[in-house]
Amino acid sequence: MFNDCKTMAQKASRWMRHMGVAAAALAITGGVAMAQELKQVTVVLPGSSAMAWYPMIVAQQRGFFEEEGLEVTIKSLDGSGAVLQAMEAGRAEFGAPGPGPVLNAVARGADVKFFYNLFSRGLFVLAGDRNDGIESAEGLRGTQIGVSTADGAEVSFARSALASVGVEPDEYKFVTIGQEGMAVTAFDRDTIHAFAASFTGIAVLKDRGVDVIDLTPEGLDLFGNGLAVRGEIYRDNPEMVAGFAKAIHKATKWGMENPEGVLEDGETYNPQEVERREYARALLETVNQQYAPIGGNTLGYLPESGWNAWHKSLLDTGELDAAIEDLSVVYTNEFVENLEAK
Repeated sequence: MFNDCKTMAQKASRWMRHMGVAAAALAITGGVAMAQELKQVTVVLPGSSAMAWYPMIVAQQRGFFEEEGLEVTIKSLDGSGAVLQAMEAGRAEFGAPGPGPVLNAVARGADVKFFYNLFSRGLFVLAGDRNDGIESAEGLRGTQIGVSTADGAEVSFARSALASVGVEPDEYKFVTIGQEGMAVTAFDRDTIHAFAASFTGIAVLKDRGVDVIDLTPEGLDLFGNGLAVRGEIYRDNPEMVAGFAKAIHKATKWGMENPEGVLEDGETYNPQEVERREYARALLETVNQQYAPIGGNTLGYLPESGWNAWHKSLLDTGELDAAIEDLSVVYTNEFVENLEAK
């Protein structure tokens, strides 16, 4: 009887092991199938700040992209020009360029579509060093102004900002100096008297001892970088774009409510930026302030007035040789409107 029980127990044990292996195999197979179902895409960012671009990182780390059937690779490049070049070359499906470079790109025949507004209140500041004695943008006549890249969104912003107070392009000179650390040296050596910097760049300048003064003219209706997609993907696979927008929308709202979670996720992308927690918290707070919609607009909405302001500014400064007759070819709000309708 004992042997029979023992034999039965052994058979039961073998059966359980068999079922366990089968279940594990099923789980693995299911996981492989799920992974195969995910669409692999790449999004390129114009900088490496984890805080400035946290919606992409949070959406990746928290599984929001996967919920939409996407496996997303995030890559950082140097400026909006590089972002648009990567998209046009087919190396990325999505990117986060500035509106000025996008208008320029479309005018020369690029096929991209802007579909989500990240920096509703603008990304850039015309920053000076208080020790130089320049107190307004008008005081920049006859000076050199630093920019990170020659074809980035900060160039269009700076031209527009200066033109708004009557400073003409031939009254100043841009100097490409690279990232914010080089701007500190350039200020010290009087190579530049202003720097067209992002809000993350302003934080770096202050952190390194520059007594920053904001020289940006008041009243600029110029929003900042957002999300764009290659035109053929917008036309042929709008479901993918809708899924990407939904994941970003969810990640942005989540990040605004969970700043410590954003810091945690940011460590996976740029640990150096996040290791000084108080600095990173202050930076994130500023980013969320710039993300906040203006007036009655919803999160991610692209205002027609903002596009008109960018378009007019680029025409006035000569960056655009001719007007784009229909700005609806450049951007759409359909995905944001669908999100808010749910």
